[in-house]
Amino acid sequence: MLLGIAMINFDINGTWEKYSLNEKIVLLEKNIKNIKNNKISFNFEKLEKIDSSGIILLIQYIFELKKNNCKIEIINISKKHQKMLDFYTLNYEKHSYKKETKKNIFYTMTQYIVDFYKKFLGFLYFVGRLNFYLFYSLCKPSKIRFKAVIYHIEVAGFRIIPIVAITMLLISFVTAYQGALQLEAFGLSLQIVEMTTMSMFREFAPFIAAIIVAGRSASSYTAQIGAMKITDEIDAMRTMGFAPDIYLILPRVFALVIIMPLIVFFADMVCLLGEFLLAKFYLSMSFSEFITRIYNYVEIRHFLLGMLKAPLFGLIIAIIGCYRGLQVKGSTSSIGMLTTKSVVDSILWLIVVNSIISYLSITIGF
Repeated sequence: MLLGIAMINFDINGTWEKYSLNEKIVLLEKNIKNIKNNKISFNFEKLEKIDSSGIILLIQYIFELKKNNCKIEIINISKKHQKMLDFYTLNYEKHSYKKETKKNIFYTMTQYIVDFYKKFLGFLYFVGRLNFYLFYSLCKPSKIRFKAVIYHIEVAGFRIIPIVAITMLLISFVTAYQGALQLEAFGLSLQIVEMTTMSMFREFAPFIAAIIVAGRSASSYTAQIGAMKITDEIDAMRTMGFAPDIYLILPRVFALVIIMPLIVFFADMVCLLGEFLLAKFYLSMSFSEFITRIYNYVEIRHFLLGMLKAPLFGLIIAIIGCYRGLQVKGSTSSIGMLTTKSVVDSILWLIVVNSIISYLSITIGF
């Protein structure tokens, strides 16, 4: 390479391919990076191989040199390489990418509030649209897809009965056992029957059953609707005049609202079985004594409170699962992200709603 004041001749020699460009970059940075107001000649005579990465690298430096008022000359270049150079020059992005400046905390907080507000409005729009189609379907029962409702009842309800049974049996048994150990010191071991039954009916059975349903149904709703969104099936339904809210969302909502009380009732019965096993083998209590204590000391209001929570929990899970599914866009990676969000959001709102209901029920004495 020959360096001069009026003319700089830079030889493009050897191999300019993706895995051999590091040394070329060092050479370019050293010899021509900061040159201004000069004439630079790129000599391709000794070039052996070059790929798109090498061409783009040269084009990048050529544009930078032109910004520095340098005159560029290309010599001894073959027709093949000239076509490559012309093609990539024509399609080269000439704008520079500026490094993103660090935003202050006030900008970040404002942006977060605005994003939350927009998402909240979107959720309200979804709920309002769902209410409209709900009343529309109730006014015209022929629009309700009963076969789809029954199918989702089977998938969301009956297929998770073994999981609910094992979970509630173990939780009720362990909770009763731990309580009996603590009350034994005060000679009140028998009271664990009514204490555990009340807590299971009011809190544990409906809440834990809802969490199990959320983990299964909310995630499946999001994944199913999200996959249909990506494959443009939902857009195709709208094009053909079918409302996705009626054909996709309402059957899932109806299914969970109907099946959740049945699941909670089943969870209550399994909890009673777990408590009875503890009372039988640890407290030597007969079945008739066990049932008598429950009948005498456990009021029906505890059971009713848990059953009243069930359809509301089912509604929350279905709405969140379907809403997150409709948010899917772009690539399939968004399905996984929003499926996780749907489960997390469902459990979060189950906790919030359950806490509010429990506080209000205690306040009014129910």
